[in-house]
Amino acid sequence: MKVKRENMIDYYTFGSTAELVLYLGVDRETVFHRAKLRGIDLNGTYTEDQLAALKPGNDSYLGSLNAETEAEVELLKMKLQMLESQIGYKDQQLSDRQQHIDTLKESLKSAENNLEKTQTTVDQQQHLQMATLSQLDKVTSRVQRIELEEDQKKHWWSRKKKK
Repeated sequence: MKVKRENMIDYYTFGSTAELVLYLGVDRETVFHRAKLRGIDLNGTYTEDQLAALKPGNDSYLGSLNAETEAEVELLKMKLQMLESQIGYKDQQLSDRQQHIDTLKESLKSAENNLEKTQTTVDQQQHLQMATLSQLDKVTSRVQRIELEEDQKKHWWSRKKKK
């Protein structure tokens, strides 16, 4: 560690973060966390105030928050609670919509089954209709043949009787 004085302020320079950690007597993660929390850049050169803010048991830095900052924190907490309640409401909406989607899927599946049954019934009816038409054609052609034969017989008999 090197000490340098400029404009009545002492600057302490450390060669590495490990050296700073040894000087402060805290874990490396703790130093990084405190530096981030207090807005201290870990560049190797620090003032006495910065070192004091990074030392263990020195949370007076956080205690020096003024009333404006505390009001901002309270406002942010209220906003956070409002957002959490909105998230809960949105989660409930998503749950309701998912249930609706599931119900619609079941209805669609049922409708598809009914359509399939109806299609099978229609196919069966069409086959029956085709078979009935085929039989009707056979009967009609048979009737026509019988009528033709009767006409021919009448005609033959009528010729014979005339002579």
